[in-house]
Amino acid sequence: MKTLITICLIGAFVSCQGQEKHEETTLKKQQKTMELDTTKQMNILDEKVKIFDKVFTLAGAGEDNPLGGATNYLELIEKMDAPEDLKQQIREIYDLYDTSLDPKKKEELKIKVSKMLQEGIDKSMIEQQK
Repeated sequence: MKTLITICLIGAFVSCQGQEKHEETTLKKQQKTMELDTTKQMNILDEKVKIFDKVFTLAGAGEDNPLGGATNYLELIEKMDAPEDLKQQIREIYDLYDTSLDPKKKEELKIKVSKMLQEGIDKSMIEQQK
């Protein structure tokens, strides 16, 4: 009976040790992956503008091309027929998105998001007081 209990305790101890090592190796692999992934990802908004410009050009839109020959999203914003305050808001959101694509700019992204959230909170507080 004592040997059975001893074997069970040893088995439980060994299995617990194995799980701990597995979790440690998983964490180490995740950290290595994050350290290696320092390249900026492709900006999908800019790529969409390029593709749609080519599509409209190939379709023969000419002067009626809604993108007007824009090569990136910021140029498209400038060519938009919209109020300047709306354009500025879209530029800020685009800048936030573009910053989020670069893993090296995580601190800058945190600052920008915090600033935008604070401005939104301040704006809503002013509107509530009216």
